[in-house]
Amino acid sequence: MKKFEVKKYEDLNKGERIKADLYSRPNFISGRYRVAQLGLDDLVKIKDSDIFFLETLKIKADLADKVFEEAKSQGRDTSDPSVIKELGEEINAAGTPIHKSESIMTAIFTSLQLILYYGIAMGIWGLVFKKSFLVFGIYGVIAGILISLLSVAPVIAFQRTKEKIKDMVFGASTMWGNLGIIIGVLGLVVWAIRLIFFK
Repeated sequence: MKKFEVKKYEDLNKGERIKADLYSRPNFISGRYRVAQLGLDDLVKIKDSDIFFLETLKIKADLADKVFEEAKSQGRDTSDPSVIKELGEEINAAGTPIHKSESIMTAIFTSLQLILYYGIAMGIWGLVFKKSFLVFGIYGVIAGILISLLSVAPVIAFQRTKEKIKDMVFGASTMWGNLGIIIGVLGLVVWAIRLIFFK
């Protein structure tokens, strides 16, 4: 028969300490997290090594505790399930926690899109100047990599909720993606004019 080992708090790793903190909170013990449907009541399935996700859940728990306390100070009955569910909707509106791997993959995918946009756009300008599409395309790829590394990938990779990720991806696409498309379209127009009028 398997024996369960009881560890001292100081012997726990970082992930286990976060879980211990969440398990010990009055709102976890009372079942408010579960009733509010915050995704904070089933921590067993989460790996102790997934620190990023656990830290995000801890931030959400801090927000939940604050919201419950404020509601109580305003005279609302926090023992009433309907009140807790209503507060849960308010808390969940702040965002859905995501795993670190998801934010990193989104950052990589968005960066690859930008690299492709700028590679093709600059390649087209290579044709405009009667130079190599490939060489100018490489210049575009380098520009796309620099933009991604300096202002896109780091911002997206460190977001903790799906909603924030979507906002950052939209912002990157609007600012840098559209710029790459405009450069490419402008190059196509100039190239077409040269082909038609300056053979």
